[in-house]
Amino acid sequence: MTQVVQLEDASKLASREQLMGMLQEAAEVEHNLMLTYLYAAFSIKTEESEGLTAEQGKTLKTWRRSVIRIAVEEMGHLALVCNLLCAIGGTPHFGRLNFPIAPGPLPAKMSVRLRRFDQDTLQHFIYLERPECAQDIEDSPPFRDIYDYHRAPIEQSRLMPVAMDYPTVGALYDQIVETFEVLCEKYGEDHLFVGDASRQIGPDITPLPGLCVINNLRDAKVAVDVIKEQGEGANAHSETSHFKRFCRIQAQYDAYLDEDPTFDPARPVAENPVMRSPPTPEGKVWVTEPTAATLMDWTNALYIKMLRLLSQAFGRRGDAHEKRILVNAATDLMYAMTPAAEAMTHIQANGDTDRTAGMSFATIRNSVAPLPIGTEWRVFACRFNEITEAGEDIRGISDAVDASIDMVARIAETFIREAEAIIEAKGEDTES
Repeated sequence: MTQVVQLEDASKLASREQLMGMLQEAAEVEHNLMLTYLYAAFSIKTEESEGLTAEQGKTLKTWRRSVIRIAVEEMGHLALVCNLLCAIGGTPHFGRLNFPIAPGPLPAKMSVRLRRFDQDTLQHFIYLERPECAQDIEDSPPFRDIYDYHRAPIEQSRLMPVAMDYPTVGALYDQIVETFEVLCEKYGEDHLFVGDASRQIGPDITPLPGLCVINNLRDAKVAVDVIKEQGEGANAHSETSHFKRFCRIQAQYDAYLDEDPTFDPARPVAENPVMRSPPTPEGKVWVTEPTAATLMDWTNALYIKMLRLLSQAFGRRGDAHEKRILVNAATDLMYAMTPAAEAMTHIQANGDTDRTAGMSFATIRNSVAPLPIGTEWRVFACRFNEITEAGEDIRGISDAVDASIDMVARIAETFIREAEAIIEAKGEDTES
């Protein structure tokens, strides 16, 4: 009789390769959630001139800060997953598909799209962050995919890694822990945790909440607990979890709607904006208005630069000082792009829609894998110069955009100065 491997006994598929595949999927989940939260936060109105009362404006600024903080914690979750990958001899995973993501690459119940902040988007966030005890919470209609797709159960054991279905993100992490336990019991911790710990990013490098270095099974369980308690799969009674924070925003949102049914907390931002004409245009908005398109190009360049810096820091053996330079620049860029990304939501996307533009967080075909050691400082410095020069060309769009340009210029200046010092200390030519 054919054996069907269900989620609850999927440990029969346990292997290092399978574990790496599960962790890579978890990395993509965390990465995508971080970006969808940022996109929604950038769309939130903050000024009375946008039709808000003074009280509403104050509340929405609080919502925006809260959603951005949650996105930063998702960045911490991504860092923890990358540490888990490095701990078992793998490499960090920063790859992801462009938005919107069709059914299949992620679990059947996870729809990933860029959408402005409204009731449906907030309900979707609550659905994504729901704990195991709240599986009856449903996704909002715009995020329920038209395809009734499920990853089929696996027949017999497989040598190739298998992507399984799971009801919640927390269930994926439960399976990851179970696979860690099975492999440790089967081979021993020394056999599984073969990665060089100096390749990971710890709290000595960046103060992301809950970040830790992983050397053994206990450390791995602590890392997963941090991820689950902060957000996905969190205890329903944890007041600081992402789930609870989104629920509190929902309660305030409902109260405002009771007072005023026309209350709308966000600008009319396009769903799934794209930089170029899409081959499948359904569900996407092509941003062609010149100012918006130029600004989208520049902010997306900042996003890719951020990924390259993170990728270079993770999996890198050696000097903590050099890692800190890379991670600090990456983190600073995320904050620097925020004013420009929000400014974009005030600009019409194209002549065929009344929707405004937004960041697409476009990925690129060439990999963001680490550059060869010894060349990275020159390559990164050169790209920083290109980005700052392009920033000067768009100066004057708005005060917010100018603020982003100034912040990026300072980040670039600091990075290039530190890069030149490193090159000089190593006795290399600083000309590039």
